[in-house]
Amino acid sequence: METKLDLITKRAKQEPGCKFTALAHHLNEAFLTECYSQLKKRKVPGIDGISVEEYGKDLEKRLTELVTRMKAKQYRPEPVRRTYIPKGKDQLRPLGIPVVEDKVVQMGMKRILEAIYEGDFLEVSYGFRPGRRSHDAVQAFDRMIMKRPVNYVLEVDIKGYYEHIDHGWLMKCLEQRIKDTSFLRLIGRTLKAGVMEEGRYKETEEGAPQGGIISPILSNIYLHYILDLWFEKKLKKEFKGYTELIRYADDFIIGCQYQWEAEKILKELRERLKKFGLEISEEKTRIVKFGQTALEQAEKQGQRADTVDFLGFTNFCERSRKGWFIVGRRTNGKKFRAKMRAMNAWLKSVRNELPLAEWWKILRWKLNGHYQYYGITGNRQSVGRYYQEVLMLTYKWWNRRSQQRSGIWEEFKRRLHWNPLPYPRIVHSFRLSFAT
Repeated sequence: METKLDLITKRAKQEPGCKFTALAHHLNEAFLTECYSQLKKRKVPGIDGISVEEYGKDLEKRLTELVTRMKAKQYRPEPVRRTYIPKGKDQLRPLGIPVVEDKVVQMGMKRILEAIYEGDFLEVSYGFRPGRRSHDAVQAFDRMIMKRPVNYVLEVDIKGYYEHIDHGWLMKCLEQRIKDTSFLRLIGRTLKAGVMEEGRYKETEEGAPQGGIISPILSNIYLHYILDLWFEKKLKKEFKGYTELIRYADDFIIGCQYQWEAEKILKELRERLKKFGLEISEEKTRIVKFGQTALEQAEKQGQRADTVDFLGFTNFCERSRKGWFIVGRRTNGKKFRAKMRAMNAWLKSVRNELPLAEWWKILRWKLNGHYQYYGITGNRQSVGRYYQEVLMLTYKWWNRRSQQRSGIWEEFKRRLHWNPLPYPRIVHSFRLSFAT
């Protein structure tokens, strides 16, 4: 199947106007077996309560029946199970959890869509793409500010993006490359599967549920057509000054040379997104004066230049030890506080529930996970602060495990000496840019 996907990719790149007419037949037993093997184990099951491991006990029979139903056009995805995870201090983010059978089908469709569209996606797009990551987008922002004549940054937030993707427009986007009605029907039924929340069924007339395997690639395709191509092929031609778009999934920023052009882009962006059922969050969208000129003006006035938030990092203007202008960064304050609240709650919950050796091991994993994302060039101070505060929280809840407080600090230090927690480190390193 890898060879077939490679052929699809090759043809998609060689023939930009090609529309694929035969895709659904690739979703056969052998390919879906591969897709099943790529599912993450130990995930929360969907509404049927069947886990990935349970589904695999009779995998061959299940997949044979599944393919038979798909060929007869009788396959209909089950509603996703709605659950919520914390988003910020007082907000919750909705997640949709499909049943395992639907996850297998979504994995297959996702791989086929990636084979078609990966060659179409523009360089400005970084989210949920093979070989690309959020840190590449952060580095692209650094290069844009340091190497291009950018003086203003437009921070844009789309209000509830995943919940408001217009199904009709999304299908029209897909039809630009896909003419296989059976394959399109599968995607349409997946989008219309509905949601089960507290035992009640709710239809889904718009949106792609976060948590669905296929949702990231569908959201990328949607923004590829309504944002990326529109900005690069049409909007940029209307301006004399330099402009640049950097997008990671639905998080994106636009660099501009002139303020009036940034204001015009924002105005046209509102109208463009509205046409496709999306809305800008006015509270989180703003134009920021940012860059070397902004820093020089702030220094003359004895003030600090504004900051730009992007992908969990707060970017700010500063000078190197030799006086060169550079872009500095630290972990976004809201993200940092949310991480600390989550860590405090977890330590409190496990201190008496799990053996010390077991939760100590999990704590090591959690610290390493934090460094994997936030350990990026320029952010050493923030990851160091995170380590120190986690250390204090760990001691706090360690101390409360015992009725006898004396000597606990010495015992804690001995534990750290013989079984240390991971020290802060920079995992993603790239060469700092300097203004030229």
